[in-house]
Amino acid sequence: MCGIAGIWSNNSAIECKLLRQMTDSLVHRGPDGEGQWVSDDGSVGLGHRRLSIIDLSENGAQPMHYGEDLVITFNGEIYNYLELKNELEQKGFIFKTESDTEVLLAAYKLWGEKCLQHLDGMFAFAVYDKAKKELFCARDRFGEKPFYYTFYCGNFYFASEMKAFWAVGVPKIIKNSMVYNFLANDMVENPNNQSETFYENVFKLKSSSFFVYKGIDVQQKTYWRINIEDREDIGFEEAAEKFRDLFNLSVKRRLRSDVQVGSSLSGGLDSSSVVCAVSKHSATNHTFSARFRDFDKDEGKYIEIVKNFFHTNHHDVVVEASMLQANLKELLYHQEEPFPTGSIFAQFKVYEAARRENILVMLDGQGADEFLCGYDKDFPLAALHAFPNLTQVANIRKTILDNHCYNINIPKSNILIKYTPWLYNSFRNFKDKKVGRTPEGINADFHRTYKSESSPFHQFGSLKETLRHELCNQGLEKLLKFADRNSMAHSVEVRLPFLFHELVEFVFSLPESYLMHQGWSKAILRQAMNKELPNDIVWRKDKIGFEAPTQKWSSDSIIQEQVEEARRSLTSRNIITSGYTNDWKVLILEHFISLN
Repeated sequence: MCGIAGIWSNNSAIECKLLRQMTDSLVHRGPDGEGQWVSDDGSVGLGHRRLSIIDLSENGAQPMHYGEDLVITFNGEIYNYLELKNELEQKGFIFKTESDTEVLLAAYKLWGEKCLQHLDGMFAFAVYDKAKKELFCARDRFGEKPFYYTFYCGNFYFASEMKAFWAVGVPKIIKNSMVYNFLANDMVENPNNQSETFYENVFKLKSSSFFVYKGIDVQQKTYWRINIEDREDIGFEEAAEKFRDLFNLSVKRRLRSDVQVGSSLSGGLDSSSVVCAVSKHSATNHTFSARFRDFDKDEGKYIEIVKNFFHTNHHDVVVEASMLQANLKELLYHQEEPFPTGSIFAQFKVYEAARRENILVMLDGQGADEFLCGYDKDFPLAALHAFPNLTQVANIRKTILDNHCYNINIPKSNILIKYTPWLYNSFRNFKDKKVGRTPEGINADFHRTYKSESSPFHQFGSLKETLRHELCNQGLEKLLKFADRNSMAHSVEVRLPFLFHELVEFVFSLPESYLMHQGWSKAILRQAMNKELPNDIVWRKDKIGFEAPTQKWSSDSIIQEQVEEARRSLTSRNIITSGYTNDWKVLILEHFISLN
């Protein structure tokens, strides 16, 4: 896990000190070492900050060279590097290090862009080929690791974080359309253009994508897409067994490390499943939990059950409003873009505690909800599409109410899109073209100027299409960004076992009814863990998610003064009116704007 940066100059020769300015801004991502390399003609430069996780020796230093032509700067981990190394050795490749970076280079040497299909990992990397004079840049399937790029004064820049651009003088200009999206739609991303960021002329390499840069432009290409067609002929219990096997394989690979590993524990099914699998493959099992005093959604009861069941070396992190006051600017600095809830700060403090205990790698349960139908907003669609007629849907509504204390209401739009999709789409296209009323609390001129012509919200004709969208287009990537910035702020690596592409592909090959089976959400995971975890965890009916007392923190007297000041500032900028009621977003957005 590291920080990467690079420049392709179409003007003067690149100086190492310019690369060093970029990598110095990323020191938190890699405190264990640094390196810069510039091509003989001075046109291409690669920079790196190293967090040593695998092969702690100098052999793992970057930028790393391979043969006469290839140079890489790489951020991430290739979890199946041992398997790949064995395969490559059988093809005649010889390795000088124990690092996964060298394996990645050899894989690229052999397979070119098709090497991406062989990787189980999280990654963002750039390989420069001296002979071809081209830069190959790629990002992992789900977008766990960041990759940003921009053009400035005729040159091309890329980096793990945008602050590397500001370090070399790239203009920092806020994109007001994204500000609107945050305030009106509660989004920190644009599903209609995933390459967009909160800044003008700064772009993301999308997840599952790569490009080859030769000094002209960037044309992103997709190398992986989830197949949502049913094709696995397998019974429910057998499917649960296979799921468990794949999940355990994923955890086992993600425990590969030359430093100490721990786990986040919220008390929910996902994080508890990770802790369970870790206990099978690791002699030490450090767990970390965010806790909140006098908060009805504190999950201490379930955290206690899991930590006692597995006898973990447990660490509670009590997070309070006074900490937010002290750390807010630091948090904003690392996040770089607004965030909609205080849970991001709680996560920040958990990773801080892990680093304090010298735990440099953390496993986390993130990603499961998005493809296992874990969010109650997807329950109506699950019920509607898992059963052939509305009478059966009515029966499953009662079962879901019994199992989850959640009374689903199937919107007419869901029924319309299932039975007459052509009519639904015609109506939606007509509705999207209308400007619509100004959302309450948004300045009317700001609304008219920056509202998108097309809706950022999308509905689909099947549960699998919806889950694929949440996993790959809207929802998960922002959570991955929050986790990456929060962990790397403290030089800690976070790994996500549920985002093993073979596990995800397997789930999407199953019937939709396996996801909401007998009225239980995440049914395939529950069945897989039925004899592995305490019943109070496996068959837990309420779902809290990772929530923090955001409203309580916002009402703190000192923070409330900041909120009112922020509200006056945003109102004077003609962004909101005094009627905008979300104190947290007002506070965060104003800090975000004033820091730029």
